[in-house]
Amino acid sequence: MLAARITKPGVGFEITEVEVPRIGPNDVLVAIKAAGVCGTDLHYSRGEFLPPLPRTFGHEGAGVVQEVGSEVTDVKIGDRVAIHYVISCGVCKHCMMGNDNRCRRRISIGHDVDGFFAEYVRVPSRNAVRIPSNVSFEWAAVTGCAVSTAYHAVTISGLRRSDNAIVFGAGGVGLHAAMWARFFGAGKVISVDLVDSKLETARAYGADVTVNPSKEDVLEVVKRETDGWGVDVAIECSGSHAAMEQAIKAAKGKNAYETGSIVSVGLQLKPFEANFMGLREGRLMVSGDHNREELVEILRLEETGRVNLSKSITKHIPLGQINEAVNLLATHQEGVERTVIDSMVR
Repeated sequence: MLAARITKPGVGFEITEVEVPRIGPNDVLVAIKAAGVCGTDLHYSRGEFLPPLPRTFGHEGAGVVQEVGSEVTDVKIGDRVAIHYVISCGVCKHCMMGNDNRCRRRISIGHDVDGFFAEYVRVPSRNAVRIPSNVSFEWAAVTGCAVSTAYHAVTISGLRRSDNAIVFGAGGVGLHAAMWARFFGAGKVISVDLVDSKLETARAYGADVTVNPSKEDVLEVVKRETDGWGVDVAIECSGSHAAMEQAIKAAKGKNAYETGSIVSVGLQLKPFEANFMGLREGRLMVSGDHNREELVEILRLEETGRVNLSKSITKHIPLGQINEAVNLLATHQEGVERTVIDSMVR
């Protein structure tokens, strides 16, 4: 089968022939029909945060079950499935509490084991989540990270109806964070990005106010829009150290006795800090992916039409052009949000 693999750091993806995986008794073999290209894949292509190589990457995937192990009873051949990329033990205290993303024996598909930039992938059957008949493979694929990671971040932020929220970054995760903030009833959503076209898109996803920090002072906008009290929720999705510092400050207003919730989602390469008074009665969290149940919940919302991802996917490419997709992420190509691989050809 064909797979896009990184064999050595810093040279990008190579399209190569590898063997079709052999499944175990509790596994399924899935023929990939759609795989999303994430910002994490850009880091991998640059040689950053790499696991032992060679490795097939890709952690947003959906497809059709082709083969099932002898002990599998929950899915069958022919089922359309989204794939939850967190492989968990199911028995540690975090798994028992429904937080499999915090599993003490966690393995990540597309990092620790081969992922979805391939014709086929082997996964435990419990990681294959059935897709409703009216949800496309493309929607299901991006739901596996860009949509669900944002959902988890907004959920753990504690956002309540009428809360003011700010989202830094209007890429795949940031746009959906704005969408979920609006979905859960935020009073006002502020979106921040350096690319004006992305800010225009953010408005379509639910942002009420947009800020380009190269043209406006973000904290002054926050002060103006919140009457000086600061936002209730700040979510950093860009990975920018400067944005993370602003997120912490944005959640602090003129009241010395209150601070909002700050959630770091984008991969931060430098340490960040907050002082004691800057976090009084507030929270500072690093969001860790999402859990399996959240993926199921979002697919249900898509099935009923309460969530529409028609704007989320703006480019389709074959597997052989994966380096082009990564380059689109690196160059912030105008009008390109999420790119999906939907043809496994060279």
